[in-house]
Amino acid sequence: MLLIDPQRKLNGKIGKQKLFKSPEDLLLYSFDATPLRELPSLVVIAETEDDVIQTVLFACENGIPITARGAGSGLSGGSVPENDGIVLSLERMHEIENIDANNKVAVVQPGVVTAELQYEVGKYGLFYPPDPSSHTISTIGGNIAENAGGLRCFKYGVTGHYVLGLEYIDSSGKLCKTGIFDEMNSVPDLTSLLVGSEGTLGIVTKAALRLIYKPQTTVTLAAYFHERDRLFKTVGEIIQAGLVPAVMEYIDREALKAVSEFSKLDNPHDTDALLLLELDGAQAEIDYQLREVKRFLYDSTENVTVASGEDERDKLWKLRRAISPSLIRAATGKIHEDIAVPRGKLSDLSAQITEVSGKYNLPIAVYGHVGDGNLHVVVMYDSDSEVSQNSSKSASHDIFKAAISLGGTITGEHGIGIAKKQFLPWQLSPETISATVKLKSHLDPHRLFNPGKIFNED
Repeated sequence: MLLIDPQRKLNGKIGKQKLFKSPEDLLLYSFDATPLRELPSLVVIAETEDDVIQTVLFACENGIPITARGAGSGLSGGSVPENDGIVLSLERMHEIENIDANNKVAVVQPGVVTAELQYEVGKYGLFYPPDPSSHTISTIGGNIAENAGGLRCFKYGVTGHYVLGLEYIDSSGKLCKTGIFDEMNSVPDLTSLLVGSEGTLGIVTKAALRLIYKPQTTVTLAAYFHERDRLFKTVGEIIQAGLVPAVMEYIDREALKAVSEFSKLDNPHDTDALLLLELDGAQAEIDYQLREVKRFLYDSTENVTVASGEDERDKLWKLRRAISPSLIRAATGKIHEDIAVPRGKLSDLSAQITEVSGKYNLPIAVYGHVGDGNLHVVVMYDSDSEVSQNSSKSASHDIFKAAISLGGTITGEHGIGIAKKQFLPWQLSPETISATVKLKSHLDPHRLFNPGKIFNED
């Protein structure tokens, strides 16, 4: 329990208008996009770097854990606070401080929404490729914490490929700089260590992000398959031919059914799976890639659509981005996982998921970034039935085991957080986990930053 009155201790440092401790406020910051929740004792909404520093110093002095938070859109419990700890919200640190069009670099605060950054750099003919499905609400700070991927990661990579430097507050309340912010090159570059650390090593207050030139032309295609294995094979053939679509998204029958009802969109009734592809680049390159991709698609299915304009493109991507909310309506309970396997193992994984669905008599929707083997697996259940709830947990455990057995991972982009930390020993050796715990202890000796995430530190 937080015994020291935070108003008395922090008011003089950051101002009482930034501190919230009513039951309603605490509840609002107690959860993310998972069912997990824990009440903090205090919410601090930082507006400046100094607000973050003062909060860290206060927490360090009093031994109170801090969980940094962006939009709360995570799917692994990463921003669920420690019981009676502090939630440090960075939502008001949302300035795009600079867009250097000549050097193709943007400097932003952590609360900048991903889609807003993409829109603003687009005005300069530039492009920030990372594109998580939650891009209209997720923040850059959260993307960095989870090393977020998204729809374009097959061609363009994930968030970590675009982070050139960070400013962050360490566990002693000191401002530290990495990458291009560290002009003296005085310490080992910890940028890649901080990206994907889920807020357990420091609190990011500024990021320098690499930009690229905006593609001249974009073309979107939809191909409906009678057999999902044929889809997986076609994806492999496209890639083996040296073609590099920006987006390769798979949607199975269960997900298609839910999203069609939710979005009032028509799909062929005999569709087993849908493949959405997007090509981008110079016009000559697009002309060649489109011709070759269509050749592979028409060898496998006659039902291929090329979007004729922005309205049709938007309609297709509306379908893709509506999957997650549509599944909320499809069942009263769902467990949303994000496993990944080598691309050549997708058919095997799909078959094992079908077996799990039958074993527990639960519908399972599958969709995701098929180009890099990262699939979202949603186990749906009846939240009013204890039997159904227990079955859904067992089903998700079996799916983790299937991914690992195929040389894959229990998370492709959502992170470990609270939701998956008990399964990490299934994938990593005790020695690897021990080394990671020691690293965390060295950088955060007071167990201050987002404790209880990824692994048990005790």
